[in-house]
Amino acid sequence: MNRAAHLTGLFALALGAHAQVVVTTPIELTGTLEERRIDGIAAPVQGDAAITVEGSLISGGYAWCTAALNANTLSLQAQPTLDAYRDGLLLRFRVPSNVTGELNVQVDGLAPAPLRRPDGLAITPGQLTTGVIAEVLYANGGFVLLNATEKGCPPGFLQAHARLCMEATATPKMLFPNAVDRCADLGATLCTWDEYIAGCTILENQLSNLFADWEWLDESSNHAHGADQAGRLTCVSQRHISPVPTFVSSARCCYRPR
Repeated sequence: MNRAAHLTGLFALALGAHAQVVVTTPIELTGTLEERRIDGIAAPVQGDAAITVEGSLISGGYAWCTAALNANTLSLQAQPTLDAYRDGLLLRFRVPSNVTGELNVQVDGLAPAPLRRPDGLAITPGQLTTGVIAEVLYANGGFVLLNATEKGCPPGFLQAHARLCMEATATPKMLFPNAVDRCADLGATLCTWDEYIAGCTILENQLSNLFADWEWLDESSNHAHGADQAGRLTCVSQRHISPVPTFVSSARCCYRPR
């Protein structure tokens, strides 16, 4: 009996009896892609045991997908096809066109799931561009973009250093909640105190509307219903204002490249 026939009989006998099989030689599967499989393998009982395709996709492996863009959803076709999302699922695909903002990922007709950066922000310009390879991880009900490919800063921002971009022009007369929402729509946030000092000091001569009014910060000094502001007269000007909803001030966003 040749080795192939012996293995075929061995697997048939083991699967019929629900037994464990130990194979000490490599197994080569031939035929079409759809035929290269062994059906009926249960979950592994030890670390070096054979695992199912599903198991391989949630234990450090990944699946390549083809991608198409439908409105704000990246529709992926995985190989092999998925029947459910599971934490740890890692997918790779070539980005079909430039995309940014609030995006979803939908795999093999399953329900769309939100796509975010690791810091929870929406995808920003330059992170998913035509032709680049994207890698996304499924966890806690959504996909996380693991490789952000952008270099430099988004349009309208200036680079203070490798980890900080600051918006070139402040928007005047904004309520605090509106300022927060505006920055979020850009994939950014209001500047923190340390970001504002660094950006203002380094980029002072290139920033517009600087020192024209107080500017909102993404901090509250641990006071309820209030927020901190900076930049009224110098880069280090700072004050706390409360209650927030009744005041309007300038707003300038900061962005952290990834």
